[in-house]
Amino acid sequence: MATKEEVKQVLQGVREKFDTPDTKSKFEGFDRTLQFKFTDLETSFHTRIHDGVMDPFAEGELEKPNLLVTTDSGTLVGIMQGGLSPLDAYSVGKLKTKGSMTDLLKLQILM
Repeated sequence: MATKEEVKQVLQGVREKFDTPDTKSKFEGFDRTLQFKFTDLETSFHTRIHDGVMDPFAEGELEKPNLLVTTDSGTLVGIMQGGLSPLDAYSVGKLKTKGSMTDLLKLQILM
């Protein structure tokens, strides 16, 4: 299990990855809300990607996010640090998603 601070650092890393010109170009015209729900920390963080910008992550839940990723903190940290494949985590039920498959596949760019 990771701490809330470790999760915040990982999410900041997602934003930094988004801010590269190559990644930003892949999200042109993309306007979606994204929420990560952490079952072990009993908290969520959300952001919005729009106009080539990813807003800072804020703690709390959105009523109807376009994309929802539910996992535990350790799984997300493992994925982002390269020690765990998102596909492996998904196939064993450690990573659950809701949203358009096209949008979810696009999010893999950030993982």
